Amino acid sequence: MIESVSLTKFYPPPIKSLLDLKSLKDFIKTPREEIPALIDLNFKVKEGEVFGLLGPNGAGKTTFCKIANALVIPTRGNLYINGYDSIKEHNKIKGRIFTIFGGERDLFGLFQWRVSVEKNLKFIAELWGIPKAEAEKRINYALELLNLKDKKNEWYQKLSAGMRQKVYLALPLILQPEVLILDEPTVYLDVFTRREVWNTILDLSKEFGTTIILTTHNLNEAEALCDRVLIFNKKKIAEGKPKELIEKFQALKMERKLLVKLRGKVETSNFNGIAEKIKVYSQNGFTYLEIYTKQDRLKDILAILTNYEVVDLQNETITLEDVFAHMCSLDIYVNSKVGEKVKKGVANI
Repeated sequence: MIESVSLTKFYPPPIKSLLDLKSLKDFIKTPREEIPALIDLNFKVKEGEVFGLLGPNGAGKTTFCKIANALVIPTRGNLYINGYDSIKEHNKIKGRIFTIFGGERDLFGLFQWRVSVEKNLKFIAELWGIPKAEAEKRINYALELLNLKDKKNEWYQKLSAGMRQKVYLALPLILQPEVLILDEPTVYLDVFTRREVWNTILDLSKEFGTTIILTTHNLNEAEALCDRVLIFNKKKIAEGKPKELIEKFQALKMERKLLVKLRGKVETSNFNGIAEKIKVYSQNGFTYLEIYTKQDRLKDILAILTNYEVVDLQNETITLEDVFAHMCSLDIYVNSKVGEKVKKGVANI
């Protein structure tokens, strides 16, 4: 289990150059505003769950991943992994947790460039204390699952960025950690490889019971893979199952969009006072309508459409991306308004 308790991280402001300052004494005395990366972040992840961390650029996703690996120390709060503090007791979890950072970034320097893929994987398995026979079995399984058998004798250096990322993604299948943190694991990957990785993530969760934290900008990926998601921008905005968040957003959404295909001409004046906006165009003998209406006028729109020969009618589909975009944009708007008030001395935070 993973638990984040009031997790907060502030970074010191960047220093352009000490030459821009009058003196080092002035620099030390001048108060500088710290940069927030995480603010009182609270959530729990159940054992064996695939949990998504979703946020815009700069939300604090990578900072969270680094705290989990004791690469960054939080300003306050704690992150517990299987009951152990990720910073103070990291030596008790370092063999149980594995992290993959986005792209081909080998942040921990595990791979040797002028060594074959297979030899690299065998060496890393040996570092983890996996018996030789078992390691070979797991490596063959991982290479087969990720379609990397034909690359096993190639130098890591000669692989493309996408292939290096696939090789790195073989490690969780070989090491089988209790907790796996994936920081944008499918960036740079084509659509076919991405789906292979999706299957690998689901395989790890179902077959090995691995607890997985996934950060991604691909909302379709989060919707397909995650049992629950946390939408945040430095601090928590919303949390829940993707389907439940979508249903709640759909129930609250005041305006609906209908896509209608019908035969013959249409009198748009019939929709006056009912539709908020209507777009009409004709193609191949059919008339197409985009109707925007309030939720409570939907029945009236449908009643008018019974007077026409409707061929197809589609209600707007709400996705996790719609929920994410709405909540994050609202959060940014609210925070900017509070910020304006603070600057004017109207509010204090």
